[in-house]
Amino acid sequence: MLMRAARVGVFLSSSTAHRPPFGSIFPAKRIGIHARRLMTKMEGDDAPASITAAPLRDQLVQYDGKILKTVQEGKAYILVPPNARTSLDPQANAKADDSGQVQNVFYNPIQQFNRDLSVLAINAFAEDACERKKLAHAALRSKKGDKRERKRKREESKQEAQAGEQETVKVRKTADDSATSEQNGASGVEAHTEHVRAVAQPEAAEMPDEKNLDAGEHTANGKIEPSATGTASIPKASDWKPRFRILDALSATGLRALRYASEVPYVTAVVANDRDANAVKNIDLNVQHNRLTDLITTTTGDALRHMYGVAFPPTHTHGPQHISGKYDVIDLDPYGTAAPFIDAALQALEDGGMLCVTCTDSGVFASCGYSEKTFSLYGGMPIKGSHSHEGGLRLIIHSVATSAAKYGIAIEPLLSLSIDYYVRIFIRIRKSAQEVKFLAGKTMLVYGCDHGCGAWSTQFIGRHTQQPGNGKQTNWKYSIAQAPSANQLCEHCGSKTHLAGPMWGGPLHNAAFIEKILHSLDSVDGELYQTKARVEGMLDTALDELSVSSPPIEAQPHTASTRREDSLLIPPTPPETRDLHPFFFIPSALVKVIKAQAPAENLLKGALRHAGYRATRSHCKPGSVKTDAPWTVIWEVLREWVRQRAPVKEGSVKEGTPGWKILQQKREDGEGESGEIEGSNSDPPTKRLKVVFDENLGKDKPGKRLIRYQMNPRENWGPMSKAKGHA
Repeated sequence: MLMRAARVGVFLSSSTAHRPPFGSIFPAKRIGIHARRLMTKMEGDDAPASITAAPLRDQLVQYDGKILKTVQEGKAYILVPPNARTSLDPQANAKADDSGQVQNVFYNPIQQFNRDLSVLAINAFAEDACERKKLAHAALRSKKGDKRERKRKREESKQEAQAGEQETVKVRKTADDSATSEQNGASGVEAHTEHVRAVAQPEAAEMPDEKNLDAGEHTANGKIEPSATGTASIPKASDWKPRFRILDALSATGLRALRYASEVPYVTAVVANDRDANAVKNIDLNVQHNRLTDLITTTTGDALRHMYGVAFPPTHTHGPQHISGKYDVIDLDPYGTAAPFIDAALQALEDGGMLCVTCTDSGVFASCGYSEKTFSLYGGMPIKGSHSHEGGLRLIIHSVATSAAKYGIAIEPLLSLSIDYYVRIFIRIRKSAQEVKFLAGKTMLVYGCDHGCGAWSTQFIGRHTQQPGNGKQTNWKYSIAQAPSANQLCEHCGSKTHLAGPMWGGPLHNAAFIEKILHSLDSVDGELYQTKARVEGMLDTALDELSVSSPPIEAQPHTASTRREDSLLIPPTPPETRDLHPFFFIPSALVKVIKAQAPAENLLKGALRHAGYRATRSHCKPGSVKTDAPWTVIWEVLREWVRQRAPVKEGSVKEGTPGWKILQQKREDGEGESGEIEGSNSDPPTKRLKVVFDENLGKDKPGKRLIRYQMNPRENWGPMSKAKGHA
């Protein structure tokens, strides 16, 4: 069973994992000993800085009689005891001595990849979200301006009509006068008309038109200030800054909140929440040291209560002046599963907001050892095999989608990654009852031959088919899927199959979102983002995965005619899109079934591409192959590999085993050279299939060398133990 990951930070605490406060981990006696040693060592050197001093890397800070040290990550700094370990061998005995503390406090640099990726993803999302808000604000502003203009014209017409009626009455009364009187009366009409217009002019001036809307200045607090002429005016549209709020629901040290506030320029407020009062005090200390008190607000309380309180504020706060307290981004990064927080987070998000989810319980969502626990947390059964981590990703997304659908909220995974021993998912939500209807058609069951050859087949539990409609509107018909699409026994090896799911059957990523992050990496400082190379490699691999979809899911290209503001937007994935080719396989695991030598990755991908199929790799595991070829073709290619390049030793495959049954399957008609079928009665996927192991065709396009998978940074590297403590 996979080891569970420990939350990263110091003085850790969350709503699901209790961390000890500063004083309980570092007793005053021990801190005093180390403080005296440091003070003795620093005699003649510079004294420790105060808490209000500008933060620096490896800086010693004296606060409340304690000596602390700053650890920098990105543009944020956190304070730790100077003898705290910044890396730790999880296999070593954690004993307290003069060289370090017990394994209750640590800063794990391995998790920096998670935080670097989160900052980059939130930056890309924030740029898109703020641009959408600006466009909506401009549209509303234009609509109100048009309304004022129409009202002004109506008032002018009404006043002119009233003036005309008055002049008509005067003309009738003077009809019997002399010609001279008539001429004087006509002059009076003109004078009166001018007088009426002069009276109406100030009233019209009080109704500001679109030009007057831009006459004043807009302050940061949103108030309207007088212009240079001394009259109050409405702020310029270009000066209006949209609100963008982030919640770090399980903040622990507040490191994520610190980084979001200092590295996301679109942020207007960050809330760091933790239920441990001592942890919140330490967050306040870090916020003060980073000089971010104007952006970061700390709250003490249970994360569920906080999010539900934001979603459903007290009734006495309702009214026309009520301002929503919902967030644009909510980050859930607990120790273990995030399942208990999903419902509350979805309701505390703004329409169009983003939910960031981390789950570290890979022993549950990516293993069949606790299938009953998997179902209770994520509403589906896990899948067994080398692709189990992608199955876990889809289970977690399914749990988010079903929770959101109850409230008429549709989800769109922007980026879903299996990283080391955890998963990290970024999901955009939209309030749309229409899009929710597609959920059943994007929910699938998986029949896996986990004890035999490793093949699988999928079945969506719902269907949505496009119907002809009138005009530009598209009509959809929603129905229930037919009976099971697979037998109890595997069609390839005859072994038993097992059920997995229900799980998410839609795309895992948004191509435009990934490309936006990759584009931003060009301007990222590698010193601050030390995992930049790995972020680029993993995102490039995730983007390649979308090329296997049918049809391939690609980002919409921006042409020269594209409006500037539109080029900043991340187009949504069509809600009806399904991933018809999920998962991947490991060639070395398949050839074990037939007791053969494994083909090189490029040879196998070259054979699949030569046969007309798409083939790439998966971000989940090195040596993986993700393809749109059916399993009948995959096994046929491997049989040809055995026949052409790597014959199986006689007697190595026992009769009746899955490998023996696969090798016994012969093409029904004669074979031509290079494995080409000449008959016409074979299975359609392998009909006239010519297998050519073209290594050059299987190679990736020449370009930049990327770090696509994690390399172990040290011996016995892995997750750390869960910290201990009480709220």
